Amino acid sequence: MRTLAALLLSVVMTACATPEPAAPSGASASHLAGTSWRRVDDLDANPHGATMAFTAEGASGDTGCNRWFTSVAQSGETLRFGDIGLTRRACQTPMQAAAERSFLEALNAARYAHYDQHALVLLDAQQQVIARFDAQ
Repeated sequence: MRTLAALLLSVVMTACATPEPAAPSGASASHLAGTSWRRVDDLDANPHGATMAFTAEGASGDTGCNRWFTSVAQSGETLRFGDIGLTRRACQTPMQAAAERSFLEALNAARYAHYDQHALVLLDAQQQVIARFDAQ
């Protein structure tokens, strides 16, 4: 009987112990932190192309019309951008507006990334290429 009581007390004490806090989803440091990129595959973009710079907290850049920023969750080749914040300047030309829409759609659709020192490629859920960037 004493053994059973000791066992139950041990189980209760273990259950009441404060667990280690779980890391938030996507909390691991981005392997891309400290890198900067310029989009090179949008032939309709303004001459400069959209830009993207990664930090440990997220990513930001320029669409060619507006500045943007977002959180980033990365694990290996899996990459997800959070909700995108955007300034509200009007694009000067329809071409710039189309390039901005295309860039934002690529960020929203991105699920994977392949990259090295010179190139970053974003892929969708079917692992189809949706955007290409060169290192800045």
